[in-house]
Amino acid sequence: MGKKVLVVDFDPQYNLTTSFGVLPTQAPYNTGTLITNLLLDESLPDTNEFIQKIGSVDLIPSSRSLTVAEANLLMTPDSNDYLAALLSPLRLSYDYIIVDTNPSLGSLTINALTAADEVIIPIDPELFALTGLQALVDTIKKIKRKLNPSIEIGGILFTKCNKRTNLYGCHLGSH
Repeated sequence: MGKKVLVVDFDPQYNLTTSFGVLPTQAPYNTGTLITNLLLDESLPDTNEFIQKIGSVDLIPSSRSLTVAEANLLMTPDSNDYLAALLSPLRLSYDYIIVDTNPSLGSLTINALTAADEVIIPIDPELFALTGLQALVDTIKKIKRKLNPSIEIGGILFTKCNKRTNLYGCHLGSH
């Protein structure tokens, strides 16, 4: 649609990276190495060295090294804004920066929420996932109060639909 989009894989399982056809070994820099550079007060490489051009979308890939960076974030006081620091100089270059996180509420997700303007919550609408949704909403409210006053919940995206039940609401509007 003519928008400039950057996707950031902030999950150590790097599924977003591989879905774009990039192997972690092909990328000299990834979110793990970049966050580690910031934690060590080292300078970052030029953006053209760590942003992969994949068709009309740009990608900052991930790798398992993000697990090491996450452990270091846990040992670093006030470490909630490292992703925000990484993305801040890129904001003016993109219409949208989309950050993919893992489903846990660990230091990586807190960093992502601290950097975000808006959160879209993908969810499988089943009982246990809906229970976890309340914990996520509570965490977002706390982050809004303490770390990122501009964060908003943009919506909830159901990732599955079972038309045989009323739980999913798939039947609405399909007469």
